[in-house]
Amino acid sequence: MFETAEVGAVLSDRAFRDLSNRLRLTLINLQQKARTADFPTLVILSGVKGAGVIDTVNLLNTWMDPRWIATTAFDDPSDEETERPLFWRYWRSLPAAGTIGLYLGGWYTDPIKDFTKGAITRAAFEENLLRVKSFERALAQEGALILKFWLHLSKREQKRLLPKDNKDPLVGLRASDTSWTTPGNYESYIKSAGYALRNTMEGTAPWFIVEGGDDNFRRASVLTTLSDHLERHLQHRRKLLKTRHKAEKKVRKRAKKETASSLSTKSRRIRAPVRRVLDTLNMKQSMTTTAYAKAFHQQQTRLHDLQRRARERGLSTIVILEGWDAAGKGGAIRRLTFALNARDYRIVPVAAPTDEERAHHYLWRFWRHLGRAGRMTIFDRSWYGRVLVERVENYIDEETWMRGYAEINDFEEQLVEHGSLVVKIWLHISKKEQLRRFNERRKTPHKRWKLTADDWRNRDKWDEYEDAINDMVSRTSTTAAPWHLIPATDKRYTRVKVLETVANALAGALAK
Repeated sequence: MFETAEVGAVLSDRAFRDLSNRLRLTLINLQQKARTADFPTLVILSGVKGAGVIDTVNLLNTWMDPRWIATTAFDDPSDEETERPLFWRYWRSLPAAGTIGLYLGGWYTDPIKDFTKGAITRAAFEENLLRVKSFERALAQEGALILKFWLHLSKREQKRLLPKDNKDPLVGLRASDTSWTTPGNYESYIKSAGYALRNTMEGTAPWFIVEGGDDNFRRASVLTTLSDHLERHLQHRRKLLKTRHKAEKKVRKRAKKETASSLSTKSRRIRAPVRRVLDTLNMKQSMTTTAYAKAFHQQQTRLHDLQRRARERGLSTIVILEGWDAAGKGGAIRRLTFALNARDYRIVPVAAPTDEERAHHYLWRFWRHLGRAGRMTIFDRSWYGRVLVERVENYIDEETWMRGYAEINDFEEQLVEHGSLVVKIWLHISKKEQLRRFNERRKTPHKRWKLTADDWRNRDKWDEYEDAINDMVSRTSTTAAPWHLIPATDKRYTRVKVLETVANALAGALAK
């Protein structure tokens, strides 16, 4: 597939000067327009040694405003990185909306290099490429512009450009591009690279193979392609936003009509009787004060010992606590952490995303909070907001939240594959019990702050949330990361059950 980049293409200095005068201004203007756009731009520059990756990156930073460009080259993983899933460092590096991320090799360097050297099997290589495709697809579906350039040299051209004893600093710059390939392993490296490019070529994340023997031709090809695609993507996103705003306006208008009509008994929608997974729970589960005191102490002691062993082994635990408003998540978390060493856990309360978080893919803020080896990270609400709140409140369209199930499963699969333990808990109460607790909070001065207008508004959509919860459990309860549904009518029972659930999961993981 690299034959078209071995034809000896050149561009004269004069032709490049004429082009660059226009192209540089175009790129600057497009970058400023993109500053207020709702998407980031990712440019991956990879290729053979000496093909001009570093020179191209330097030129982009020179021609455009470097304040809105982040250049990233991934070296060998640090201790901090090896203690987390592989893609943690890739997610953390992602540019925010309105900015450009330049990647020297990106997430392609290691798998291609490792497979060429025989450090990984073909099956592992293919699995890595599938994960890369899933990663890029998730970013593109959220609006990111992804452009991937393979800067190529024939074996003969590489030898010509990289003579052993050349003192020319420009040749030195070429030689310092990477140590990805040398003439000695050229054929096997190109074979691995070709396989990687073919299997990660998608319309939303295309590869562009550029001949790198002539600096002018390479620079012009990369910069022109970037300019053309950035301009088209800006136009596409503008049209998409207009269409989306019209659709959202219709949804709000329809919702307003439905709300008004629901006030009439005659026009109120009657739900068909459907048995949901939440209906199978025994909501009368309870515990006496005496039994609670004994069980609570037993489970806290047990959890303390298990977490100590997990820390020694380097086993990371991720606890997700979801549930209805007033179901007791806060109380359960306080009892959970009371059993742990303060150095060994971190609580991540999840609220509406900040401006910084909205400027990234929705999973970005969760990736960045993953703890180091041996720690426990407790999420008070989580990434499941995508298929619950965002779905029910019509913050996103159906296609987006339907896509969320697969993205969430992939995310959790990466956590488990890395060796982390994922414990997902849903605290369930009845609609009647929730009303009782709301009224109790309203009457209790030190609890009144917990009750907000959003709580009452969410309660009005109880049926829609029940549908969403049922779908969430059925689509995301996997063998590796199952849901634990806990009746939460009796607070004593709930708190012990949460402790027991986390302890059981830890014990199971430590026994492997």
